[in-house]
Amino acid sequence: MIATIITYAIVLLFVLLWAYTSIPKFFKMKYFHDILGSQAIPKWSVPILTLLIPLLELSVVFMLLFPETRLLGLYFSFALMLIFTVYVSGIIFQVYDIYPCPCGGMFRRMGWKKHLKVNMWLTAIALVGVLIMQFNLFK
Repeated sequence: MIATIITYAIVLLFVLLWAYTSIPKFFKMKYFHDILGSQAIPKWSVPILTLLIPLLELSVVFMLLFPETRLLGLYFSFALMLIFTVYVSGIIFQVYDIYPCPCGGMFRRMGWKKHLKVNMWLTAIALVGVLIMQFNLFK
């Protein structure tokens, strides 16, 4: 019972997060392309990532909505959060030659250190969801 409630709460959190981050990228594709172009990533990857990131985020939303693919959606949520956390860590520790611009949405007003803390929490929450579902914890 408790595992089910925790799992549904985690799934709802990530459905809202990925929908919140992906949908605006589709409506402002040119803006998102320009933002990616200013990031510390290879320029050849910008057109690919402009489509891939929002498609992947939205795909994860649909994976999370269906019981058959929910665990896969949680694995993708964990992986994406881990990638984004490593990227933000690189910003904080000045690994990149280019200092990227801030993210949009709820992260726009946060500093990079707070952004890293939020990402770390979300990564941990996704991992908890994976562990609960994968190993049927609390049953």
